[in-house]
Amino acid sequence: MKKILSLVALLGAIGGAASAAPYYVPTPAGGELTAYDWQPVYSVDALYNFTDKDPLPDTYGARLNFSLYSDSVSTVRHEFSCHIGYEQGIDKNVLLDEDERGRVEMRRIPATVGYDANISLTDHVLLDLGGQAGYAWGIVKTSDPELGRDSTGGFTFSLDAGIKIQFSEAIYMKVGYEYTRTFYQKCYDGHLNFGQHSIVFGVGARW
Repeated sequence: MKKILSLVALLGAIGGAASAAPYYVPTPAGGELTAYDWQPVYSVDALYNFTDKDPLPDTYGARLNFSLYSDSVSTVRHEFSCHIGYEQGIDKNVLLDEDERGRVEMRRIPATVGYDANISLTDHVLLDLGGQAGYAWGIVKTSDPELGRDSTGGFTFSLDAGIKIQFSEAIYMKVGYEYTRTFYQKCYDGHLNFGQHSIVFGVGARW
């Protein structure tokens, strides 16, 4: 019984001393990354788009991106982003009717949000897999006075895959492929749904 009372008294003394001591939350060593480190990323992409629906032309353009990037020490690094772009294209020899050829011009302004999974392949190379969705404003204009010009818009989404090369902790380059589908709600006599296969080249900076 005396041994039990002595053990209880000892544990009580140790507990009282611990509760009186200041408590410190452990922190990682200086410079070490954690799973909660999110960094802003600013980037710009150049695109060339092969349009898969006649008589719409192929387009080219640029896209500005802002992302929050999980810079944790992990094989998979998450990235949430928003995008705004501008694309245009023109084809001067399009079959508009059975016996009439003319010009078709298309402009497209997509605004989207997206997610990317950046999978580490080496210390400086990442596999980038992602997707985005949003709304695209558009103008389709032809040289046929009966068709004329139509301002339109509709839902758009895209899926992409590419390679990111890190030149430093802040600067990277991306080369990839992107498939986009756009659903214009009003274009001439009805809806206009079309796809685009895109080659993407981009550069970005984190700070």
